[in-house]
Amino acid sequence: MALTKVSPSLFQVSNNITSVTVGGSANTISLTFDSNGVITGASNNAVSVANTAITGNIISSQITSVANTQISGNITAAQITSVANTQLTGLIQAAQIGSANATLVTSGTLPKTRLPTGSVLQVVTSTNSTQYSTVSSTFAATGIAATITPTSATSNILVMVHVSDCCNAYTNGSLLGLKLYRASTAIISFGYYVGFNTGGVLTTDIGTCSTSYLDSPATTSATTYTVYFASTNNTGTMYVNYNAGSTSTVTIMEIAA
Repeated sequence: MALTKVSPSLFQVSNNITSVTVGGSANTISLTFDSNGVITGASNNAVSVANTAITGNIISSQITSVANTQISGNITAAQITSVANTQLTGLIQAAQIGSANATLVTSGTLPKTRLPTGSVLQVVTSTNSTQYSTVSSTFAATGIAATITPTSATSNILVMVHVSDCCNAYTNGSLLGLKLYRASTAIISFGYYVGFNTGGVLTTDIGTCSTSYLDSPATTSATTYTVYFASTNNTGTMYVNYNAGSTSTVTIMEIAA
């Protein structure tokens, strides 16, 4: 039989009743009384309330957590204060990132435009072991060359050239002239003096010629740097890569400006 009305006089100290609990299991309501049967305290120990039993609005301070399976519809940005990164999937757009410390970047590749001035953006190396000879005083192209395509028109290009086994063919006082060209434009001259024995006995004088040049081609098109050579003093035959197996090298570096 349901208890619908109880006289306050029942809840008195003289009756040894100072509290009462209504409900069962974990869902209970507890009341405490003074000696006159007046309620002095009450607590609701219900752990859950069916949503069908709720009317009106629940304010944010009354909510501690909500399972994501209980949410339908869209949550606006203003309703979110923080989200653990372990809860994120998919891509974050650049516009959604305010700032990021470089120490946080642990994978992937940084765009070359984000590298500081002086960084080496790319390196191209070409070798050539073909023997080249000339008797002309007109500079002609060898096959000692390398091509680079700069990633930025503001980049500097460092060209380093090593020409192996430069020599004459027993020709008095000959001079091997060398020039570095960018496409059809000469940008630096260098050379090798080929001497002869002071006793009048002609010899083959062999040496190495090297140079470097920091260029600013101001282009993002493929750019070729080539070694040209000539016999500048007379008609004596000049060689590069004279001996079999000798190798000349052109190394090009793009430097961020």
